[in-house]
Amino acid sequence: MIKAIDDSLQVGVEEFEGYNRLVTILYRCLHTNQGFQPFFDEFRQRFRCLQGGILGLTHNPVRMMFAWTFGYPEGFEQWFLNSDLARKDEALLHFSALPPRQFDSLTGCDPDIDILEVVNEDTREWVEAAGLGDSAGMLVSQGPTSKVVFLANRHRDEGQYTPTELMQMNMLAPHIENAVGLFNKIYQSRTQHETLSMALDHIRKPMIVIDEMARVVRCNASAEKILASHPRLFVTEQSDSRLQSLNSGFNRQLNDAILTSIFNARDGVQDMIALFEQMDDERLAICITPLSMGCDDEPVEAHGQYGALVELVSFSAKRPPNLGKLARLFNCTRAEAVTAGHLMHGLSISEAAEAEGLSVHTVRGYVKNLLSKNGYRRQAELVGALVRALD
Repeated sequence: MIKAIDDSLQVGVEEFEGYNRLVTILYRCLHTNQGFQPFFDEFRQRFRCLQGGILGLTHNPVRMMFAWTFGYPEGFEQWFLNSDLARKDEALLHFSALPPRQFDSLTGCDPDIDILEVVNEDTREWVEAAGLGDSAGMLVSQGPTSKVVFLANRHRDEGQYTPTELMQMNMLAPHIENAVGLFNKIYQSRTQHETLSMALDHIRKPMIVIDEMARVVRCNASAEKILASHPRLFVTEQSDSRLQSLNSGFNRQLNDAILTSIFNARDGVQDMIALFEQMDDERLAICITPLSMGCDDEPVEAHGQYGALVELVSFSAKRPPNLGKLARLFNCTRAEAVTAGHLMHGLSISEAAEAEGLSVHTVRGYVKNLLSKNGYRRQAELVGALVRALD
């Protein structure tokens, strides 16, 4: 779909000034803790974009590793993550297949082509609902196991991208590649995450700091001890350290939970997610909390860093829950405490009901009571609190 650039296309004074401004703002992003949001704001205004972002993707299977986005409704990233759309999205597939640093339009800048004729059935409904008319994007960089893609969607009311606009974007392309590469290197030396991660060495509980790009900044000594002995959970090589599991199904859950927590941190949502990795009678609870930190005495929204804090709790499945302790801590009846005990061992509501010979409706009622009595909105928050009560 890539078309040769027409030699007659020229960049006027206004367009060149706009290009200079975009480049200046892009590199300025490297000196703040705001990610690429200032650049997105200017790019969006300049090219009349509806939404888009920079996405890090694994090769096979195609999964989102990290993302900076703009213009999408609240909760979109989590939906995109859980919908498995990354491996089906026509725009991502097309832009991923381009040569690096080469912008293209999904419709080829052809006004006679409707974007609904280009996208596949998996994305057509979403494209139509969002009112998209075109999408422009490029392959920023590609490594042995992952790639980074930039894309910018435009509403149909704004018309399709033009060859002149693509030429202007291609002028920006090498700068986008440089900025993303530099951000990857600079981000690892940000002092706030380093300060927090070093402070973890003085904490007894096994904890891990995850940065905004879903990379492991540091494991404290207690966490390293658990990882060293665990047969499936590990941290990948130093150049791209990530918390992963040899169990492919659980690894996907872990990746999704970490990314969801990072997105929640950006949105100011402090919901905690608890996962359970089981090996025979030994279980490992992985509690993931959104991490937001301001700097220079300014609020996080102005200059902040985001990420996730992972707490590991290792225990035996044979260890019976202390029902009296649960009743006191969570202000509940013995029947509710029994249900709480099953939840803290990683059982679902249906599994807890089966274990006690009760109906799912009855156990769900106990969980509802536990939530309301303790001020939790979601079952995941309750489970996280219960796991921490194991200590």
